[in-house]
Amino acid sequence: LVDSGVKEVTLLGQNVNSYHDKTTGSNSYEPSNPGFKNMYKRSGEGMYFTDLMDAVSLIDSSVRIRFTSPHPKDFPERLLDLIAERVNLCNSVHLPAQSGSKTVLERMRRGYDAESYLKVVDAARSKIEGVSISSDFITGFCGETEEEHCKTLELMERVRYDQAFMFKYSMRGKTHAHRRMEDDVEEKVKGRRLEEVIEVFRRNVQAKNEEEEMGQERVVLVEGTAKRSTAENRTLTGRTDGNKRVVFGDGCGAKA
Repeated sequence: LVDSGVKEVTLLGQNVNSYHDKTTGSNSYEPSNPGFKNMYKRSGEGMYFTDLMDAVSLIDSSVRIRFTSPHPKDFPERLLDLIAERVNLCNSVHLPAQSGSKTVLERMRRGYDAESYLKVVDAARSKIEGVSISSDFITGFCGETEEEHCKTLELMERVRYDQAFMFKYSMRGKTHAHRRMEDDVEEKVKGRRLEEVIEVFRRNVQAKNEEEEMGQERVVLVEGTAKRSTAENRTLTGRTDGNKRVVFGDGCGAKA
């Protein structure tokens, strides 16, 4: 990939940071913090995700490395320290919360509560300079009450995410919820709660960007011509190290 000119690589997998190769390596499993529980037993020596990131980042320091989609339970301090240390490990961390309510998270069988989750957020921000944090949220999960919904809004206000993927809950087959629970939150309630989640996110991200990004210079990996680019006013688009999209004029000194 490096020889062919690739400038950014994304390590992709479901719970990608739960990677464990038992055939090599001698490190032991470390969770994010003691507040996280694993549905499946994780133990034994081997190569874990931190070791993989270490190896990949050393191939070529000019190639950006990202990863998705991770689980909050597998962000040990060793991984956060490595991201902070290596210039080519992007300073954007995806921490899918799904909900801010302890009881909803229990029904989802996520293996953590908001308190343990926030410890990971705080650890990432204390170790990784300028880290961008993104998340996933679902409104209207089975049995969700107004009080539980408000806990999600409180979490979003507390963290002030840089990016978020927000959806209404939709029952999927062959899941624990499908087998054991009832999709009992009305669609109009789900929709209204989703609107509230989106409003809190947008208000916070706009204020945060104005506070942190105005007047700053960022290194941007150009991805191509912007959608609204015209022949008279050609603009380019790309992403910062923190995975924030930037649109700028073609005369800004961009290098291919």
